[in-house]
Amino acid sequence: MKDNYTLPVVIESIGNCTLMTFPSFCNMVTETDGDFIKAAQEVITLQVMDAEAEGREILEDIPNISLKKGQKLVYVNVWMPYHRTTAKTAYIRKNVTIPAWLGELAKNAGINFSETLAEALRAKLSIYGN
Repeated sequence: MKDNYTLPVVIESIGNCTLMTFPSFCNMVTETDGDFIKAAQEVITLQVMDAEAEGREILEDIPNISLKKGQKLVYVNVWMPYHRTTAKTAYIRKNVTIPAWLGELAKNAGINFSETLAEALRAKLSIYGN
């Protein structure tokens, strides 16, 4: 796990939007109508976190990136200690049914049901990390 990543992003303006292509992530494409650097950092942060969690290599040195007319190549830096704290996990509400006696024992033990369910699901799915 590294603290800094500086990755290439191919940008192209189309009307009010900026189209961004990420050669480091199989030429993944997204667009934004705002600050493309901030948007690129968000994409890179999520992709790096996924790659780290799955043990995949992150391609930083991409040779021979070819540009079409109107495209520009920029390098976007992401300092992961900061950006990891900005990556939010969205939570959804799920109703579960458990035996009453088990619920009572867990409640008396001060067990957080949501946290325990999330931990169990991550373990069952072999997902490690947050």
